Amino acid sequence: RFFITTVDRIVEKKRPLSLLSPVPAAAQSTTGGPGEERWKGVGGVRVVPHDRQREMTSDSHVRRQSSPSTSVAEPPQQEGDDTTIRLRIAGLGHHFELDASTNAKLSDLKEEVERRTEIPAPYLRLVAKSKKLEDDSMVLGPSIMDGVRIVEIGAGLEDRTKLLLLHSSSYSQDKPGIEKLDKLNEEIKKLEDGAFDDKTVQELIIQICCKIDCVETNGSDALRKMRKKTIKYAESVAQRSEKLSKQSARGIDP
Repeated sequence: RFFITTVDRIVEKKRPLSLLSPVPAAAQSTTGGPGEERWKGVGGVRVVPHDRQREMTSDSHVRRQSSPSTSVAEPPQQEGDDTTIRLRIAGLGHHFELDASTNAKLSDLKEEVERRTEIPAPYLRLVAKSKKLEDDSMVLGPSIMDGVRIVEIGAGLEDRTKLLLLHSSSYSQDKPGIEKLDKLNEEIKKLEDGAFDDKTVQELIIQICCKIDCVETNGSDALRKMRKKTIKYAESVAQRSEKLSKQSARGIDP
């Protein structure tokens, strides 16, 4: 008897789905829709036919697609997109705001900061959200994508982002020369604003230019450009003084 009972259980477990029969109507769940059949296997375990499984999987997929997503990822910036953002700059005794394009380069931003602060761009360092912005070739906004390919790496700056203005590492190396050129620029400024005759201005400008030539650049391109800019400033003051002197000699009101 034990042997027969064991064999019956083995056969019952291996019985194919085709031998399963639907549960009578009285045993069906009242929650099911009309015409819905529940299939009962060995031990009362529910078994769903393959065609019904495909229908249920398809319905579940449709429901997932139609339901709204709780979080929507912001799409990356595509090539050609351009947005204007306002940035707040503070540091080194300066505080101002400026508008910039998200497609603009970091080098463009430094040039604008140089124009407002008169600090050469190579001596500037910008920090946003505790992150140093070192690569001048990156764009200010998010990375620019062309499909799945990154065209331009972005700094990820957003509207109203605050940027901390600091000196770069090259500033400390060129600091002695920078301080000398700053003093010479002050002397030129006094000649420009003062009431000196042309002969005095020309003599003092020559002396200042000699001092400018004595400033060592030590191979620094930034310091060389700054020295060249100071010489042009001195020459422009000398030319203006000479022009005013000629106009006065002719009796023309300057």
